[in-house]
Amino acid sequence: MKKLIAAMILCLGIYTVQAQEVYTSSGRSATAKHNKKQTGFDPSRIIFGGGLGLGFGSGMFYGSISPIAGYAITDHFAAGVGLSYQYYSNKNELAYDQYGYPVGYYNRKSSLYTGSLWARYIIWKNLFAQVQPEILNTEDYSNAYIDNTNTLVNVQRVWVPAALVGLGIRQPIAPNASIVLLAMYDVLQDKRTPYYQTIDIRFGFNIGF
Repeated sequence: MKKLIAAMILCLGIYTVQAQEVYTSSGRSATAKHNKKQTGFDPSRIIFGGGLGLGFGSGMFYGSISPIAGYAITDHFAAGVGLSYQYYSNKNELAYDQYGYPVGYYNRKSSLYTGSLWARYIIWKNLFAQVQPEILNTEDYSNAYIDNTNTLVNVQRVWVPAALVGLGIRQPIAPNASIVLLAMYDVLQDKRTPYYQTIDIRFGFNIGF
């Protein structure tokens, strides 16, 4: 009888250890620390990351940096904020007059500043949908012209809204890190934004979610 009870206790102990075994996103086993559901703020749900952009050409240079931060509200839904800075220069930019006719070349240097809010929902596995309203500080060339020194003048800085919606996919590269690819479309379609009549493709890196 004592041997039977000892065997039952041993089997129960083995089952308990196996029941506490969990797996990370990389597929490796790990021991669960607790089974209690966490409530309140959880630092492990903080998300941060962003993307970098760089381009070169004949007399042209483009660079951008876009950091983001957020919080995973649930296992499938997250939201946060983002900033972006883009710089563009071209030594041989073609200028047009108010009627759309080319009038000459000039040395263009411009900067674009963006603030945004974003919300992301995982649809299936690593596929997610994202909405991202933005406010952009950019240059308006509608009243600009080239003077007799071949300089573009009367360029004005303006605030322009955008509302991006799209789909993305994430590729985990570590238990809590992913490479992210996004394709989004601006439903407002303001001509002064870089999103006019195009699909905006973004590539970045996220830690969390």
